[in-house]
Amino acid sequence: MEQCYVLKINEEKNIQENSDLCFIGGYPRIPISATIPKCKLCNKEQTFMFQVAFPENHVWYGLSMAIFACTSCAKEGYFIPEMLNVHLKGANIPLGFLDKYQKNFKSMIFETSEARVQTDYCEKVKFKKWDLIKATNNKINKNKIGGIPKWVLDDETPSTYNYENSMFFIMQIFEEFEFEKSPKAPPQIELSLTG
Repeated sequence: MEQCYVLKINEEKNIQENSDLCFIGGYPRIPISATIPKCKLCNKEQTFMFQVAFPENHVWYGLSMAIFACTSCAKEGYFIPEMLNVHLKGANIPLGFLDKYQKNFKSMIFETSEARVQTDYCEKVKFKKWDLIKATNNKINKNKIGGIPKWVLDDETPSTYNYENSMFFIMQIFEEFEFEKSPKAPPQIELSLTG
């Protein structure tokens, strides 16, 4: 079974350094050739939310994942990402679906060694460093990399992508997690009770 790491905020570190690999907000550390993704609904630059470099015994060791989300628009029908219209446990995810459904958010996967801090990005979420703490319980209910997911309702683990690639659990950020806005950030869209 895969090792689980808890993502623990380092309360003593609030200045981003080039060597930081797991963190919330600040400046994304992505390849120079990459561009900040734009929302497919409003065409505005998305907000960098967080990124992780996968540890040594994770199946994606050597890779990093950066997550971006649009904070400029809120279109009804897109608050929750599109889902497959099938029973999800054991489902096959069709070719292209993972790219198509990322309309107002983007997960960017890349070689950790190719990434550089992009200081020309306008910081919108306040930087907080994550420390990776090895967990003794793979089912721990904390923000984590690896381990076993905690499902809100039923287990919805798909089996394959394009009937070729077996699926595996990457990480989990628990609901109610809040991202602190940077003082430099432009205003973000706010939802009313009617959307």
